[in-house]
Amino acid sequence: MTEQMLLQLMVEVEKADPIDYANLPFDDEALRAMACKLIAERSTELETSGMSHEALLATLWASTAKLVLENIVLNARLLTLQGKSDDARVLIDRISRQSRGKS
Repeated sequence: MTEQMLLQLMVEVEKADPIDYANLPFDDEALRAMACKLIAERSTELETSGMSHEALLATLWASTAKLVLENIVLNARLLTLQGKSDDARVLIDRISRQSRGKS
């Protein structure tokens, strides 16, 4: 997966699920490009490591699960720091219901 291919895919994914940068003092495009560069480099490392296809997929899914968990924790932490711990609980409960297939 090249950096450019990943960047194009990411832009497409963001159309359906945009990221809220909340007016952070960073260049969105530069952050997106940096993330794609890091992942493309990791992809190359994994692809040339000699791992089996199954091990490669397991590694990618484990990395994705870690990122999802980190995102949930960061969102809950932000809500809690804003004094909205009830909203953090609602967020976690909603995600929990969705993971069980109940919206």
